[in-house]
Amino acid sequence: MKKNDKLFKKKIKIGVSAMIGLILLVKVSRLIIIFSGDMPAMDDIYFLAYDSRTRETIIYRYDADMKKTNEVGKAAEYFHNCKIDSEKKYITGVCNLWPPEKYDDTKSEFKSGIVRYSLEDGSLTLLRSEQQMCIGNNQSIFWDSCFPFDNGEKMLMCYVDEENNFTYLLYDLATSKAKKIGMPKMNRGVCDIRKGNIWYPKRKGVMQYNAKTGELKQFLQNADVCTVSDDSRKASYFGNDNKKIFLYDMVRKKKIGTLKAGWNKAFGSLFPYSCGWDQSGNYFCYIEHFIKFFGSSDTRIKVYNLHTKTSKCIFLHRNASATVQYEFVRNAD
Repeated sequence: MKKNDKLFKKKIKIGVSAMIGLILLVKVSRLIIIFSGDMPAMDDIYFLAYDSRTRETIIYRYDADMKKTNEVGKAAEYFHNCKIDSEKKYITGVCNLWPPEKYDDTKSEFKSGIVRYSLEDGSLTLLRSEQQMCIGNNQSIFWDSCFPFDNGEKMLMCYVDEENNFTYLLYDLATSKAKKIGMPKMNRGVCDIRKGNIWYPKRKGVMQYNAKTGELKQFLQNADVCTVSDDSRKASYFGNDNKKIFLYDMVRKKKIGTLKAGWNKAFGSLFPYSCGWDQSGNYFCYIEHFIKFFGSSDTRIKVYNLHTKTSKCIFLHRNASATVQYEFVRNAD
């Protein structure tokens, strides 16, 4: 009996030692990657903060070289669903009144539409107003599911048809021509469009629709809103609540990371661009709220490194009001 006990204790010691050794090996490997310079460089990160009290959107840029975040511009009203062009010269997105029930659009001089912000001179240009586009009936455009693509030269437009279903068009900003696409009508809005592929949530999963071929297939199971990397090889999605974010490798068909919000914390998950990826797909961006009293929170913009499995904060807004909402600017396709 004593012999068996000694053998059992010996096995436990060996197991514990092996586990400690494995943990140390992983940590040392991460340090080697960091100090050897083999870790891929991170791109600059752009994100937006809209405050419904001041009715303006602030544009921020995190400089990956300087490791510093600065304000780079402002836009009137709610500027969102934005993508930056390949040369990092301008940001294209949609701009509309939000929340709409607060405002009487007939008395406002502001015009909802497709907007472009120049990073070179700070100018803001209305490319097309809702009235100029003549899509659907009056005020039927659903801006939350309208996204730029093709380096910001085209738009995926969504409007509510007579049967109260979402209908989609591909709109060319250069020619003002629109092409209706045959996406299934029973959908709850779109996550994004990239290289002709459109992702949207449906029945506890995310579907992928190819606007060029009409092919429809399951993209993710047991997921709702997802954020797809630039090369479509990785995706993120939330758990049953806003306390977990799962990172998924679409090629290997396996989870490659799980981010968990700690006590009294929650992840920003309200919008399609509440998360983002850098161009290399090696860095994942997300929003973390530390919930405080009276609806305020300490809001952090964070970046998760897939190589080192660590996160770092690149922006902190202490005591942020519930009227302020953040989202990322994605890279154009």
